[in-house]
Amino acid sequence: MKDITGHYLRTRTEQNNPVGGFHHIVLIEADYLDARVNEQRDDFENIPDDIPSGDMFSSEKLSYADIHEAIDPVIDEMVTPADWKKEEVLKEATHQFGISEAMLQDTKTRIVYGESAQSVAERVLSKYQKAVIDETAAIFSLKEEIMAAEPDSDEFRQKIHELSWKYTSSLKNFDMANLSQLIVRRAAIVDILDLACGRRLAMQAPVDGIRRKDEQIIHSIFFPMRKDSTETTDHDIWLLSEEYQYYDYIASDLPLANVKWNDDTNVFESDIDEALRKVLAKRTSDNGGKRPDIAVFSKEGSAIIVEFKAPGVSTDEHIGDLSEYAQLLAAKSGGKLRKFYGYLIGDSVNTLRLSGNWTPFPTGKGWFQSSELKDPVTRISLGETYFEILHFSDVIDRAKKRIGVYQEKLRLDFHRDDN
Repeated sequence: MKDITGHYLRTRTEQNNPVGGFHHIVLIEADYLDARVNEQRDDFENIPDDIPSGDMFSSEKLSYADIHEAIDPVIDEMVTPADWKKEEVLKEATHQFGISEAMLQDTKTRIVYGESAQSVAERVLSKYQKAVIDETAAIFSLKEEIMAAEPDSDEFRQKIHELSWKYTSSLKNFDMANLSQLIVRRAAIVDILDLACGRRLAMQAPVDGIRRKDEQIIHSIFFPMRKDSTETTDHDIWLLSEEYQYYDYIASDLPLANVKWNDDTNVFESDIDEALRKVLAKRTSDNGGKRPDIAVFSKEGSAIIVEFKAPGVSTDEHIGDLSEYAQLLAAKSGGKLRKFYGYLIGDSVNTLRLSGNWTPFPTGKGWFQSSELKDPVTRISLGETYFEILHFSDVIDRAKKRIGVYQEKLRLDFHRDDN
């Protein structure tokens, strides 16, 4: 025999006390077990705890995991306390690992009493992994058959159809696990940004004699400071717009003269940083060595300029920065850049100082403006601009709504009752 009580009743207290007023004796018998009984001691031989995914060399077709999966529903009805709720475990699995109820159903995974959220996630992802490996092997075999088939035969067309369906099926399993992981990661980034904007991160606690770094912290959440997209692909510029993830080049607080396309050609003339310094130095000594916080470029001729302002700094005082950046980028790019999208992001704005055709968004606290970009002296058209003044709360709200679309499709619930 093999005692499996501990698999269902995790503590000694549970094992020694009646469940619902009863002590249960459950015996599991099978010819498969009889053939593998150990005659020297209580146990069975050659039954693995689990059969690894894709293990083509295992001679065993049944594991303890398979046995438990078959008997769990019967035993759970006997030993599960009335006040235990699997929904709490599912919430934890969703919050920590992105495991949704749809994924449980898809992999036929049950949450059992005493099981941790991590154990649930491991079982679900293991099943997806096994499914992907098995389907990949089947796809490979089909490809081999197609290569040996005759294109003018009916069998050839049938194999092509079969291949396409198997490939589609494998994508479903692979994408479900990867998409849920992506959404959990993005939800965490939005939570951190929300805390940073509210000065609620532990590292933002005020310390005497040390200058606050709120703007740098927020900047680094969007894109690591003093790096570009040739050095890192791990960034979260999607917080502004999903399409910016796929632009040709992103620079964060770096000299613009260093910006190159992927064919190693320069985007700007070599004196752009000096020109930028001179223009901005006229306005305030603090801007003497200033560059856009984040600049994103596309070979189609567009540039995105992002400027962050620390909580408490009024954004209306820096509206001119966006126009001056756009003027210089247009002039020093030799006509390669003609569309300029600018974002000025903070938490306050004096609307009485908004000159020009700024229009409030229907929702939120932001403003936008679209206009032609002209050379201030010759009045020659240099392109067009679209600028937004945003509150951090608007950026966070937009990001949450985009994540919400995926959460709804995956049926992921990140709400936690922390009371």
